[in-house]
Amino acid sequence: MARPGHSKTRRSRAGGEPTERIVESGDPRFNIALARGIGVLRAFEIDDQFLGNTEIAERIGVPKPTVSRLTFTLMELGYLSYREEIGKYELAPGILGLAYPYLANMPVPAIARPLMADLAKSAQANVGLAIVDGLSAVYLEYALGEPNMNRRQRVGFRLPLARTATGRACIAAMNPEQQERTLERLRLAYPDEWHLLREAIDDAIAQVRVRGYCIVAGTYSATTHMVAAPFPLQDGRTILAFNCGGHAKVHTSKKLVQYGTRLLELIRAVRRRLA
Repeated sequence: MARPGHSKTRRSRAGGEPTERIVESGDPRFNIALARGIGVLRAFEIDDQFLGNTEIAERIGVPKPTVSRLTFTLMELGYLSYREEIGKYELAPGILGLAYPYLANMPVPAIARPLMADLAKSAQANVGLAIVDGLSAVYLEYALGEPNMNRRQRVGFRLPLARTATGRACIAAMNPEQQERTLERLRLAYPDEWHLLREAIDDAIAQVRVRGYCIVAGTYSATTHMVAAPFPLQDGRTILAFNCGGHAKVHTSKKLVQYGTRLLELIRAVRRRLA
């Protein structure tokens, strides 16, 4: 169980990256029961269609009897389904209703979608739009341009801030206070390799400052090269980033520079349409 005032950080099965699971807080306004219920839903990942109470309890650091009551309640509310034959739960369609109002009221994905599709088609590269969420950036929109489809790269997929061009571009767009707070959380999440990651993040921040985008080759995945450009909104309170790239054999460093320029053009077009 996480100590009051702290979050529980664990490694994601899908990407091997730390994911924060905040289930307790020292603030008297914090509702622990609600946080634990949300923690149950967040325990499911792309490679985890089915989870039992024991697995969920281990992931969020909450006693199994408490998890059993939470999963039953979430099932009754339509957010989880129970599979009798295997004795485990899976996410139910009700979960989609939670995200829909947010997506419907976020104008950027709809505006950017055709522009992203055009870039993906002409570059034969994948183009994404992600937003900061904890220690990750989560895809809000995605356009496939490579011939071989990747089932992971979809709306809702998480990218680690520390290792990806998208995440580092988001960090570069933060104000000094946000940036300092985020870097400290990342330092705690990556204690063994922080000195190397910090150097790479600082380099990406410098790239964004000079060129408006940053390039990351083979850091998150050895076979993937990506370029990303930040897209802050609401005076920096909401931070998004566009990315472009794909397989390292096809999308060379020279091409990534070209994609970076085109991402900046895409961002200018999106801002014009938002205005």
